[in-house]
Amino acid sequence: MRKLFSQLLSLLNRRQRWQAAILAVALVGRAAVQLLGVASIAPFMGIVADPSIIQRNDWLRRAYELGGFESNHAFLTAVGIASILALTLSNLLSATTSWAQLRFVWNVQYTLSCRMFAHYLHRPYAFFVQRNSAGLHQNILSEIQIAVLSVLMPTLNIIAQSLVIVALVGLLLMVDPVLAMIVVGVLGGTYGLVYMVVRRHQTRLGQQRLEAHQERYKIASEAFVGIKDVKILQREGAFVSRFSSPSIRFARANATSSAMSEIPRYLLETIAFGGILLIVLYYLRDGQGIGQVLPVISLYALAGYRLMPALQTLFAGVAGVRFQRAALDSLTEDMVDMVDMVDSPTGTSSETQQIASFQDAISLSDVTFQYPGSKRQALNGVTIAIPKNTTTGLVGVSGGGKTTLVDLILGLYPPLSGEVSIDNTRLDDTTVTGWRRQIGYVPQSIFLADDTIALNIAFGVSPSQVAPEAVRKAARTAHLHDFIESLPEGYDTVIGERGVRLSGGQRQRIGIARALYHDPEVLVFDEATSALDGATEGAVMDAIHELAGRKTLVIIAHRLTTVRRCDRILVIEAGRIVAEGTYDSLLENSPVFRNYSPHLV
Repeated sequence: MRKLFSQLLSLLNRRQRWQAAILAVALVGRAAVQLLGVASIAPFMGIVADPSIIQRNDWLRRAYELGGFESNHAFLTAVGIASILALTLSNLLSATTSWAQLRFVWNVQYTLSCRMFAHYLHRPYAFFVQRNSAGLHQNILSEIQIAVLSVLMPTLNIIAQSLVIVALVGLLLMVDPVLAMIVVGVLGGTYGLVYMVVRRHQTRLGQQRLEAHQERYKIASEAFVGIKDVKILQREGAFVSRFSSPSIRFARANATSSAMSEIPRYLLETIAFGGILLIVLYYLRDGQGIGQVLPVISLYALAGYRLMPALQTLFAGVAGVRFQRAALDSLTEDMVDMVDMVDSPTGTSSETQQIASFQDAISLSDVTFQYPGSKRQALNGVTIAIPKNTTTGLVGVSGGGKTTLVDLILGLYPPLSGEVSIDNTRLDDTTVTGWRRQIGYVPQSIFLADDTIALNIAFGVSPSQVAPEAVRKAARTAHLHDFIESLPEGYDTVIGERGVRLSGGQRQRIGIARALYHDPEVLVFDEATSALDGATEGAVMDAIHELAGRKTLVIIAHRLTTVRRCDRILVIEAGRIVAEGTYDSLLENSPVFRNYSPHLV
């Protein structure tokens, strides 16, 4: 239980912990008022059964005298109104507290989703390489809601209902200790026995639910991301079959858990109804008349009316927490190093040092890098300098280390040893944010959102802050403007998810325009023209080379003709720089470079 509360506290920021404390006080107040509402019924029913009790009971006689009542009927009316007001106040406070509880829980769900989303986005690039994106989606969109609604909410209900149960049991003990102990023993013992039987099953079912849910997310994500291959290869049935198996396990686990939580209610309703009859027989057998029995029976009936839902909620909450605990465990593993963002759930508290501007050169000094789990080094002792406003081409066989070298320049990975620096400033976690603001990057495969062309070029920028002229300037440089203007909606054309309504070349040119939108100092092209035909590539490269001398260009090429006009070409093989120079000098002096196909690298 201590671990559970520790995990739940980790879900809350400081402000929400204070809110939880205030809510706890409100729950105590609700229990006290509910006790008052239930207790008020006994005096009323006692007067109904025997009005003479007013004069025999010290408390009732004093109330009668202080109120200045002239008849028993007037006093009975006042007691009845007071009882109604007490019950009304009890229900009103219960409703208000429930509303506050729900608002608190959903607010936790909102802030936690935003915090987790921000937490993931600020993780190093290597984190995403090693994790399945479907699992991240599941945590943010599904498991957080499950943890909050099925663990945090039931835990609050457990606390609330426990307070109500304690208050009601205390009241019954004051009326008749022996009978109260019997009632509590029967009801509580039944729930306790059932819980002991089902608790291990709930834990096992919870783990099955989590694993099945993860598998469902993964299969659905794979199917929709690879829908083109699915359709061409006619694998729809195979994916439906794969999806069906974890889905039925997920459904069965939820159904079984829900049934286990509900079964005791039907058993206890039978016991409670029978118990009321037994209480009547108990008092009548003891020789007490209906006038003496009615107030006690009314008290027990109303207490049972309050107690039964409280016991069922308590049991269902404990069983539900047991069932959904796996979801909470999965989340807290990812939350160990999450920054506690109080005021802004989308902010970050990590300190950064700005690289104000790029003045001199990008330098790699004896850099070595090895991917996690790999047995060979992707880069081995690389030392280069890329001066500002020069054009550098990177060529080599696939897997030689070209993209890895670029990834280190982009700050996506830290080197295993050696140093990457910008103008003698070491590139690390504190400087990479400022450095990336000065970089435009065009990958081989362009991600496009299901949005307008303009918003895809100004990717990640709020629609109200998009600069139309910057969008058009970038599109012109990427030789895309004329095509866009030919569309009926121009730059407001929605291109569909992943740009399915565009050709491969058009998607690639949007990626190039995106890199140019912020007018960066450095442009990195990672085989960015690979999807373009020869003529289009030539036109785009002409536009790119127009920036030569004004921008720093780093180009990974798949065709040697792409890098022909570079100031310098680096030949990379097996993680090392094996040759460098101009295109002509390498043709003359480098056998490795000459052995490459004139068309493909």
